[in-house]
Amino acid sequence: MLKEERLLKIINKLNLTETITIKELANNFDVSESTIRRDLDELEEKGYVKRTHGGAILIEKFNNEYNFLKKTKENINEKTAIAKYAANLVKNGDIIAINSSTLTYLMAKELKAKNVKVVTNSVDIIVELSNKNDYDISVLGGDYFHLARTIEGPITEKQIREMHFDKAFLGVNGIDVNLALSTASPIEASSKKAMIDCSNKSYILSESNKFDNASFYKIADFTDITAIISDKNLSDKKLKKYQQYAKIIKSNL
Repeated sequence: MLKEERLLKIINKLNLTETITIKELANNFDVSESTIRRDLDELEEKGYVKRTHGGAILIEKFNNEYNFLKKTKENINEKTAIAKYAANLVKNGDIIAINSSTLTYLMAKELKAKNVKVVTNSVDIIVELSNKNDYDISVLGGDYFHLARTIEGPITEKQIREMHFDKAFLGVNGIDVNLALSTASPIEASSKKAMIDCSNKSYILSESNKFDNASFYKIADFTDITAIISDKNLSDKKLKKYQQYAKIIKSNL
């Protein structure tokens, strides 16, 4: 198992329990306790966990950043406007990739095009589109990340890179000048970059409050994508600033 995959699994386990011990993790992953200590040190340094005596807990900030159900209810009007604009970009017969995020889930609810092929790692998008008889859904394999309700890992990235899409739609955790597009997990960053690389056009769905904020891992450069779709609350100052690097669309739907 790759270290990055083990780190993601550690976070996943912490999502399900209030705390976990080094001994439990070492036994679970069949590695030494010193290896787990190094893993937890790295996760603490990156701001994911807080070390405790003999173990660790997931910090509240990271827990909130990945809490899918909680985030879906926040800023719902702005999110819906972005989702509707993105959904209108999908045309009949398109092959699209949609990663797991609250914005892409809301976008899936707004899709009106016919005979669309959808490739996704989102459990909620799979359920949402399952009743659309003219939608062909391909589910990516990998490890299930409970709190974010997504499927990630090396298998996920490998499958994506064996495909080709007309368009990709992705959420991000941060947008800033230095890191460009970023997210909280290295494995999630890899699957998102794969979708961008394998698509003719790539659209980033992002609320205005994500601008001037960097997350932990870089996904891609601004030059790798087609456009960023944001909400009407994006200030003129930030719009002007980021238009130097990427096409920015303010949705007023």
